[in-house]
Amino acid sequence: MAKETAIVVSLSGEYALVRTERTAGCAACSERNLCNSLGGGKDMAFLAVNPVGAKEGDTVLLDFKSLRLLQLSFLLYLFPIIVLVAGAAIGDAFAPSYGIDRSAGAAGLGFAAFFIAIGVILLMERRAKKTDKYKPVILAVKRAGPPPAPPEECEHRPHQTPS
Repeated sequence: MAKETAIVVSLSGEYALVRTERTAGCAACSERNLCNSLGGGKDMAFLAVNPVGAKEGDTVLLDFKSLRLLQLSFLLYLFPIIVLVAGAAIGDAFAPSYGIDRSAGAAGLGFAAFFIAIGVILLMERRAKKTDKYKPVILAVKRAGPPPAPPEECEHRPHQTPS
């Protein structure tokens, strides 16, 4: 599980729009370009599930489920390519039996399979948006408020030795 500190920007029902800075870990993340940049800078904003009741201005600790991010990365990047290659191989193998050129069969079935895979991904995205399964979750909150009062001055004088 990846954990990140963020600031709550606004609230919307059971969700909070949070803002965080890109960290060094973002450079190695395959999803770094999918995060919404605020003004093209280092800040990112996204929705997070807010079960702890964070308020606007609060500093919060977020939990990103790493396994789910890996699953999404596979689905988004590798699945369409695997389906494209499988479709092309099947098209190449079966094209002669239908009297079609092998290259045309491979290209046709490969691209058809690729577009079907994209359709499957879009359907899965719609379903995933209806659940909180892939959204980060706020784990803890540090309330915004006035800074702590400075310590009171001590009225005690140092012990003086009589001379």
